[in-house]
Amino acid sequence: MNREKLTALPPEELFVAIHQMLQDGYDAEFTVTGNSMWPLLAHGRDCVTLRKAGDCPLKKGDIVLLQTERGYLLHRVTRLKNGMLQTTGDYNCYRDEYVAVRCVLGRVVRFTRKGKRVSCNDPLYRFGSWLWRVLFPVRPLLLRLLFLFRRRAL
Repeated sequence: MNREKLTALPPEELFVAIHQMLQDGYDAEFTVTGNSMWPLLAHGRDCVTLRKAGDCPLKKGDIVLLQTERGYLLHRVTRLKNGMLQTTGDYNCYRDEYVAVRCVLGRVVRFTRKGKRVSCNDPLYRFGSWLWRVLFPVRPLLLRLLFLFRRRAL
């Protein structure tokens, strides 16, 4: 597979290419689309770098690219149980259904925001993502407040 930068591909083609790159042992990058991972990852602003998931065990808080019956999904692992995992988008106020761990194509190892690379192992990032997961019960209220604050800042 050609490792040149892939641009403006439809999602179906992009994720097939990403899947192939990961299978071939390469890291893959793409710009986040959609709002399900806001506020920690933003549509059109942040670029994620994926690595093949089998390299080390998954853990709560990891962001993974899944291939599900509904298509491809980039969400955070919230529960692991008996070879199954449950994910949740950071912007979602509900949990996704459990899927088999084998549905995971890759794990986000870092993201790039405004030219700055941030490792998913960075202690400050890990703390922020942990706090966001812990605040899940009050997430609807927090999201409304963040949305209002963001709107006024524009």
